[in-house]
Amino acid sequence: MSATWQKRVDTLQRRIAGESDVGRRMYLVAQELCSQPYRADALVGGPELEEKLVIDLGSFDCVTFVESVLALGRSRTSQSFLRELTQLRYRNGEIRWRTRLHYFSDWLRANHRRGAIRVRTRGAGAQTISTHLGTLVALPERRIQLVVVPKANLHRAVSRISHGSVIAFASVRARLDFFHVGLAFWKDDALTLFHASRSLGQVASVPLSDFLSNNRMRGIAFAAPCVGTP
Repeated sequence: MSATWQKRVDTLQRRIAGESDVGRRMYLVAQELCSQPYRADALVGGPELEEKLVIDLGSFDCVTFVESVLALGRSRTSQSFLRELTQLRYRNGEIRWRTRLHYFSDWLRANHRRGAIRVRTRGAGAQTISTHLGTLVALPERRIQLVVVPKANLHRAVSRISHGSVIAFASVRARLDFFHVGLAFWKDDALTLFHASRSLGQVASVPLSDFLSNNRMRGIAFAAPCVGTP
């Protein structure tokens, strides 16, 4: 981590140091990062290119925004942030393109297993759907099943969405699991979505209900953040 980014991480962690609740810590970080620019293809690496751990709190795509906020919420020092970000992004923390959790269904599963999040999609209103993954030509195609809550059923599941939950939106496109991700926070008894928006060109917050109304999807999956280690 460069001295510049270590200073930025230290500054953000000082601002949330008085908060013990991980969702509240994440909310304060998300507010601080609002209006930061959107950046497509934020990570560095490829099937034939060296993978590098990218730490950038000045611009984001939708996944790196979620990872950065969650890593900051779960850590207390710059070194624990670095460790947490690596574990969130790469299977077993191994920094290689082929161990990067490219598909968000894999990201959810891996980080649930290691205790960083708790997937809570299953329950009232949830359905199991089939799809297959194949947007990355360097990885083999495979068929998977996803548990999602369709928009029409959200009222039956909303009580399971906690402050700071990771929200993933299931794609209607073939060969893709989720088309977008963000973080949901409760405000005035309603859910607000914080996300790095390609269309807006920046990190923004919108009522979750508006995002659901304005986008086609097969449903949503969600996971609560878990308390991290110092």
